[in-house]
Amino acid sequence: MKASRKFLSLPIISLREGQHIGYVKNLVFNPQTKSLAAIIVDKGLFKDQRVIPYNKVVSVGVDAITIDKCAYVEKPTNIPEILDLIKNKLNIIGTKVITESGKTLGVAEEYYINPKDGKMTHIEISSGKIEGLLKGKTQLKAENLITIGQDIIVALKGSEIALTVSDKGINDTLKTILHSTGNFAAGTKQTVSHYFKKEKPSDYEKRSLECSDNETQICEKAFDSKDNISS
Repeated sequence: MKASRKFLSLPIISLREGQHIGYVKNLVFNPQTKSLAAIIVDKGLFKDQRVIPYNKVVSVGVDAITIDKCAYVEKPTNIPEILDLIKNKLNIIGTKVITESGKTLGVAEEYYINPKDGKMTHIEISSGKIEGLLKGKTQLKAENLITIGQDIIVALKGSEIALTVSDKGINDTLKTILHSTGNFAAGTKQTVSHYFKKEKPSDYEKRSLECSDNETQICEKAFDSKDNISS
């Protein structure tokens, strides 16, 4: 899957002519089919705006997009359905997402495309730029979307259950770090305390020490007696 932003600025190459046609300026999205209809070319070899129908794309790679030949690059006026979509100026990113029952899920931060067929796979949702950074982001599959409109994206009733976490955000990351740091500090404190703690000897140890002292005193007396006899 490829994020829509990852398409932008990719060079477009024609395989038959071996020409660099231009760069991807924008994407034309069809909300009815939930798929890419075309790619808008950033002039390049052409003086006016041109588009490439997405079904003419051979491959979308990491570094470039390829098409079979330059003839597939056309004026929008030659393809009325694509021209209408361009005039519609649909912008998914930044659009509010709500369910049929009126529950707000957040704002669409990004949408992802299957490069092979141009179909949308899912959208990424957050509570806004700052909230998304702090609280993280979630994903919702395209199959849960009913309408992709100019002002609102409508999802199926109960879609909040279908949300999956894609980014935990700074808050959860900080909590994890603090938790790990706390555990480490507690473990270190316990080790140091155990090292420096002076435990009192047990009764058995005391008796052992006393016996050792008595034996030493007996030995010393024996040696003193022996010395006196010798002298």
